[in-house]
Amino acid sequence: MAARRTFIKQAVSTTAGIALGSSTALGAASASPESPPQQRVSLPENPLVLFDNFHTGNRASYSWKSKFAAAKQAGFNGFEFVLVDPETDRWKEAMDLFWKSDFNVWGFHWTTQAVIDDKATEIDEEIDKIVQNVELLAKMPIKPYFSLSLSGRGELSGPTIAESGSALAEDRHWQRAYKIISAFDRACTEHNITGALYPHTHWLCDTPQSAFKILEGAEAQTVGSAFCSHHWYANSASSELDEVLQHPLMKRLPYVVLTNGIFTPAKFSAVRFDEGQIDMAWLLAKIYEFGYSGPISSQGWNIKGDPFISCKAFVDTIQSLRTRFSEHPQLNPLYE
Repeated sequence: MAARRTFIKQAVSTTAGIALGSSTALGAASASPESPPQQRVSLPENPLVLFDNFHTGNRASYSWKSKFAAAKQAGFNGFEFVLVDPETDRWKEAMDLFWKSDFNVWGFHWTTQAVIDDKATEIDEEIDKIVQNVELLAKMPIKPYFSLSLSGRGELSGPTIAESGSALAEDRHWQRAYKIISAFDRACTEHNITGALYPHTHWLCDTPQSAFKILEGAEAQTVGSAFCSHHWYANSASSELDEVLQHPLMKRLPYVVLTNGIFTPAKFSAVRFDEGQIDMAWLLAKIYEFGYSGPISSQGWNIKGDPFISCKAFVDTIQSLRTRFSEHPQLNPLYE
């Protein structure tokens, strides 16, 4: 797979941009080891959030208490709950502990398969549940962001990632997605919840372009498209990052996931953030250049070994890159 990055000669100008790649922000001349110290560059202060799949799988089981402790000790500012029904005892158990953990940001991820044929008859019930979740979350002491994926393969399965999902979608799939996201958007708007449509390989919403199509078809007013590095990179049909960030809907980018991986045309595996094929220094520099200041989450599904080591590697690498970009701007990949 060709590297999914394009080095640009001029900084992208957007309403959310802060042009960290410009010669003014990063210094006009390349610095030698003997050069005097350059002025520190200011970077967005993004809260870091642990997506709750680091501690799953691999024949291991962790309590809520141990997950929250790991997130705090690793340096995360928040925690993202994944497919935990707010009406269950498991959710109540988590909430009783969560508010004692002193996180200042949190997220909630939910999914529905009602876009594929086998589950289409459940679409109204699924919409009711999504809206109900928004209403319940809006009553929390700190409102979370809510990311929603449109899952299910079924008839959208293809031989490769790029030949699956949106590549096989027909009008009925898009119409179902419009209906779901329109209701999700209305609920988020009414209850002042930050909503994000989450692109995921092999599913209907799998590329930035498919997310934009759905948001436009749903006439969404507040819900935006999440940017997920691994799902974007894995799909060769995804637009290049500069094109994605220039899209008007990215002015309300609500949520970013930075996860690394090992990729083939048909599948990928998540790996530690400081490993894998994605140039995360370049990608983080682009996110900073864009001016995004919201939460950055990372995922650890099926990463082998000790999950604490894996999740801490994310925080440590982000902090190391921030120090490099701030104190040594000539080492920013976008430096000119």
